[in-house]
Amino acid sequence: MIKKIHSITLSLAGICQSVYLVQQLAHSGKCNNHAFKACLESTLEINPTSVIAIYGNDEKNLNLGLKILISILTFSSFSYSYSEFIKYIFNMIILEKKFKKNRIAIYASKKKLSIISREYYVHRNINCLINHLANLYVEIISPLGSRISVNGTKMFLQDSEIQKKIRCLLLSGIRSIVLWKQFGGNELKLILFRCYIIKKAKKILYN
Repeated sequence: MIKKIHSITLSLAGICQSVYLVQQLAHSGKCNNHAFKACLESTLEINPTSVIAIYGNDEKNLNLGLKILISILTFSSFSYSYSEFIKYIFNMIILEKKFKKNRIAIYASKKKLSIISREYYVHRNINCLINHLANLYVEIISPLGSRISVNGTKMFLQDSEIQKKIRCLLLSGIRSIVLWKQFGGNELKLILFRCYIIKKAKKILYN
């Protein structure tokens, strides 16, 4: 586990970044564009050569997620509801478990992501990427059940473009959970190795 702390820390930062951006969009209608783009592009890496390749080969793409991860694990205060944040993560973990048990969903998502990825890296159209990923979430993830109910300002939650972005972020969060689990991460180990993860997150963020 200790040998995998770096990879586990990056994947946890990916989860935190996705969830925090969901909260930003739901409550304010806006979010950090650079962090948002990094989350979206992480979903396109089906067969990455390394963990950091999933996050654009640059740890700085996860700066926001690392800050939130440190805040969560050190019980520091941060914007919006802590309990709401944790609820989203647990609901995403439930969806990830259902996804991993569904071979049809796994096959369909890989096939669709391969097509979406090829198109995106040719045209680099972020709006098309948002539409494609949001549709993938609706078609493949939503039918698995355990719908994630997002809290926020009604005006923003009813905006179709914000709804699409939130679906994209939920998808990227689930992708990071898959990665976290691949390196042996789970809820118990998160508690047991909390201090190691905090130390590693600070080292990545501030070095």
